[in-house]
Amino acid sequence: MVLASPKPMRNETILPNDLIPIVDLKSERSEVIKQIVKASEEYGFFKVINHGISDGTIEKMEEAGFSFFAKPMSQKKQAAPAYGCKNIGFNGDIGEVEYLLLNANTSSIAQISKTISNDDPHSNFRNVMKTTSLLVLY
Repeated sequence: MVLASPKPMRNETILPNDLIPIVDLKSERSEVIKQIVKASEEYGFFKVINHGISDGTIEKMEEAGFSFFAKPMSQKKQAAPAYGCKNIGFNGDIGEVEYLLLNANTSSIAQISKTISNDDPHSNFRNVMKTTSLLVLY
């Protein structure tokens, strides 16, 4: 899960939106593969379009992610091994990066969700992640 920082450290634009590589999932499979390889090699990231996941679902996933990352470190560590926090930067851009790695299958999501939102089996995080993983898989 990758989320934009709610308070960016810098206001400068690194790469304008029209220069971010786009991978169109409605293209032929061989073309999609070429787009992913090229974007990964040349930029290290890309924007995916025509993936079939609604903006509303993406917004809910971002909200659930922000809610998770706003928790105290002790609570986030309970989500290990999916949760991690690393020091980054050796060129004057030192900081930390937090991440949550989730497999796109419902049983894995359910297991990790228990550690993330153990107070409520019908929590927003659990439901949003389950819904999103089903959309990604099918």
